[in-house]
Amino acid sequence: MLLKSKITPIFVGENLIMNTNMSKISVIIPVYNAEKTIVRCIDSLLNQALQDMEVIIVDDHGQDNSIKIIQHQIAEHPLKYRFKFAKTDANSGPGTARNVGLQMAQGEYVAFVDSDDWVEPDMYSSLYETAKQHSADLCHCSAVWENPKKNQQRVLSNISVKQGSFSNENKRYFLANFKSYFWFYIYRREILNENKITFPPEKDSEDIYFLTCNILYAKSIAHVDKPMYHYIYDSNSLSRFKNEKRYLERLSTFRRLFDFAKTHHFYDEYKQELQFVYLKKAYLSAVINYLTNAKCPQAKILQNIYQEFIEICPDYTKNTLYKIHFLFRFSVIVLYRMPNFACLILPSILRKKFNKF
Repeated sequence: MLLKSKITPIFVGENLIMNTNMSKISVIIPVYNAEKTIVRCIDSLLNQALQDMEVIIVDDHGQDNSIKIIQHQIAEHPLKYRFKFAKTDANSGPGTARNVGLQMAQGEYVAFVDSDDWVEPDMYSSLYETAKQHSADLCHCSAVWENPKKNQQRVLSNISVKQGSFSNENKRYFLANFKSYFWFYIYRREILNENKITFPPEKDSEDIYFLTCNILYAKSIAHVDKPMYHYIYDSNSLSRFKNEKRYLERLSTFRRLFDFAKTHHFYDEYKQELQFVYLKKAYLSAVINYLTNAKCPQAKILQNIYQEFIEICPDYTKNTLYKIHFLFRFSVIVLYRMPNFACLILPSILRKKFNKF
């Protein structure tokens, strides 16, 4: 996938920075209307124990003063040299903004932070040291999910496998069970460059696409059993605005993911796991997205989503992972055979469940 976004020269205040030395980690932050949270986010990066890192701020053309706030915040700071600034050509969404950051990144590893989140001071030093210890292409931690309005917190933990060499057996297990927490990883930049792994243009599930491509290519993996990323839940986030057609973006992203797996010769080896990923993160998630966002859900739409599913995974009923997971199997049967019932009953159940958080 070719990157078409233009890179803006790198400025801090009035000083042009020319830095071609490789850092240990490049942290990329897409920024769009983040003035209420960006100070905390930047503070957490200024306070990192890891000294040799760069922070790439990508302006995605918000309407507030986020970028000016960052520039003012770091203007007199001794670590301002770590910061680079760039812009997308026009407001394009976080995936495209991250791609612009990837074009500029010089780090051995790459990481991503959202502008309303923040990280613990030892996050990147811990991840980097652990990654180097195991020569890992991927290294992840866990996180704290926070809802400040309801004073709620819980730990988001990913699955882990044996550290070091990422065997086919472990990779199959990981693919079938991983959580889509792409912020909690550092990614070896050489893998991204050599295999042209970037974010797709869609504005839904672009993070799952990016993470899955990296899992497929990773030859080694490591983890730190500690919650070090703070994911802040915001009910007013753009990603949570009602959009009953958003599911189409998700399906498009996953069609692109399957094309990637086939083009890069991973599909045959990991067919069972990739189909299971599609079942959970594309088909069922698209259905949930549609039912919770549509004012008057239509059975025809559920049938269309199912048709996309069987086009991508025509033999899914033979999939061993599908067969052994009763709840997923039951859900598919209900949605396929009783779409009118699903449209009538499920929206209120789903909304009640999600309103708990």
